[in-house]
Amino acid sequence: MAKRLRAPVPYDVSVRVFYRDGWLCHWCHRPVVFAPALHLLQGFVDKAGSSGLVAYFHPNWSRAGAPLLDHLGAVIDHVEAFARGGAHDETNFVTACNKCNARKNARPAEAYQLERPGKPVRGKYGEPKSWDGLAAVFLALADRGAPLDPSERRWVEALRKHRGAAVAAQ
Repeated sequence: MAKRLRAPVPYDVSVRVFYRDGWLCHWCHRPVVFAPALHLLQGFVDKAGSSGLVAYFHPNWSRAGAPLLDHLGAVIDHVEAFARGGAHDETNFVTACNKCNARKNARPAEAYQLERPGKPVRGKYGEPKSWDGLAAVFLALADRGAPLDPSERRWVEALRKHRGAAVAAQ
């Protein structure tokens, strides 16, 4: 049987899934962080003279280079693994933290949930209502002229498109 090729998840689909899921990991229920925001934050603090003193971003998401990103970086995960025949579409996508995504790998969702049942994180004041994974920080830094690579420019477009649609729906 020929191996199926998986196309990248479109930026606008990723943004819709992140907001649909409230920027919370589907598996462990913890808030996730938008990686491009941490990339721009790293550039901001480096420019302010703290280069090498803080670890907000690493291109390989390494624990030593970016501990928050390594654990809570927002990723799109297939509920039914693509490698096991799962659909590569929005109905099969969920928000996941980088750690849960790596732990689940291609296992069936039911098997992963039995092994690591995600217990709701109980905050003193309930679930986060206005968490956006630092997407607003990303847009604010982009608006202030932070240098953006082509991928980050596509994230800006997708986030603004989503924000415009959300405002129009109100």
